[in-house]
Amino acid sequence: MNIAPSVYNAFNICPRQAWLMSRQLTADQQNTYLDIGRFISEDSFEREKKEIYIPDLAAKIDYVKNKDGQFFVAEVKKSSATMQSGIEQLKYYLFLLEKKGIQAKGLIKIPKEKKSMEIELTEEDKERIKAKIFDLQNLLSQDNPPPAKRIKRCKSCAHYEFCFS
Repeated sequence: MNIAPSVYNAFNICPRQAWLMSRQLTADQQNTYLDIGRFISEDSFEREKKEIYIPDLAAKIDYVKNKDGQFFVAEVKKSSATMQSGIEQLKYYLFLLEKKGIQAKGLIKIPKEKKSMEIELTEEDKERIKAKIFDLQNLLSQDNPPPAKRIKRCKSCAHYEFCFS
């Protein structure tokens, strides 16, 4: 089972959101936070090739860059508040690319804060990702979503109405 990076990322934040996304239960596309993310993505890094979609990986990479012969994939975030989930999502991209024989490094970019961090995939990361994929596959095989659980990020979640309406 191929797991889309967006679903993998959601699982790291909220398993219920991952389950909903895997069923194509679409988030509120008018959500202000989604709009902000789209704006930052469109407005930043004009010289880079942006939003590369890789169909067989179900991955939409924010942008790619070749620096001194090294291939980089980048994840653009609106703030440091989502840094940890962004790093994990980026490592998942690197994991999927490596499975396809593509060696790459990652970049986390936070344009509003003028921050950039280089990310590499380690053997430990690969083992952790494999374990998470196993857990995620078990979750997605369930007929019903896990119960809604309020977390800090609920108030800005585009799937909020699926949990607390």
